[in-house]
Amino acid sequence: MATVVKLQPHVRKPVKPPESAAQRRVRIGSGWIAGLFTGLLSLSALILIAAIGAMLFYRGEWVRIGPDNCYIGEAPANTVAFGSLPLVHRLVYVVVGIVRATPILMIFWSLRALFLHYAGGEVFSRAAAVRFGAIGAWLCAYAVSPFLCHLALSATRYEIDKNWAHMASLQAFVLGLLVLVIGQVMQVGREIEEDREAFV
Repeated sequence: MATVVKLQPHVRKPVKPPESAAQRRVRIGSGWIAGLFTGLLSLSALILIAAIGAMLFYRGEWVRIGPDNCYIGEAPANTVAFGSLPLVHRLVYVVVGIVRATPILMIFWSLRALFLHYAGGEVFSRAAAVRFGAIGAWLCAYAVSPFLCHLALSATRYEIDKNWAHMASLQAFVLGLLVLVIGQVMQVGREIEEDREAFV
């Protein structure tokens, strides 16, 4: 009586090349930087929550707003206590605060994700390129948000702080465009690399 034994084909797993010293430095350094951006993201979120709480519930004189800026502590004579504003006015500024803070939070979120990719050894991956482009897009959003909020507040006549035009916003917009384009170039480069690997 014959015995039939089914043999499984031996499939060789691709051998991962050993990590170089430079790759190890990038991986470890990226892990530390990802931790830094995690901390900055958490701190920014806590500051936003504290600011919303102060805008809604604080009634003292230490938080004031005027035509040039918002102040905590000593403030010029042309300012008013934020807590003295009507609830609707304060709610409008809560929305403005969220709109202005969201790009900052998303920049830190995207930077954290990017460096987590690097820490995992994905330096020139498609996901890393997408994250890089997202950082540029959120930088542009951060740059234009003061102007958009100014237009909305002017239209509703709720604007008190009219100091919205800053050179830093222009710089952030230009930097954001550059980072966005670099992210697109990285994606195109990755697609070319994938096509070449498929052809070979």
